[in-house]
Amino acid sequence: MVLNLSYLEEITGGDSEMVLEMLNLFIRDIPGHSKNMESFLADNKLEELRAEAHKVKPTLQYIGLTEVFEIVRTIELNIKNGENIEVIPELVNQFSAQVIEVLPLLEEKRAEFL
Repeated sequence: MVLNLSYLEEITGGDSEMVLEMLNLFIRDIPGHSKNMESFLADNKLEELRAEAHKVKPTLQYIGLTEVFEIVRTIELNIKNGENIEVIPELVNQFSAQVIEVLPLLEEKRAEFL
C-alpha cells in the first residue's frame, strides 16, 4: 500500500505541525470508523453504514489512500443507489483489512514529523 501525502502537504501549505495533526487524527479516528462500519453492517443498518462511509472519505483523500477511498466511495454509492448491495460485506471487509495494513505506515510517516 502506498501513502501519498502530497495533497495533505499541499492543503496545509507544507506546515509540518498541521500534517502531524492530521496524521494523528487519522490514526486515532480510523479504527473507530472501521468498527462502526462493521457494526452497522452486522446490524443491517445500511443508511448508517452509508453515512459512516461518507464521513471517512475526505480523510482518505487527504492522505492519498486512493484505493481505500474507492472502496469507501463504492460502499456509499451502492447503498445510496440501492445497487449491488450483496458486495457491501466484502467491501467493508476490504476496508477493515486496509485500515489494519495502513496504520503502521501512518505511524512511520508520523514519526518523520516528530
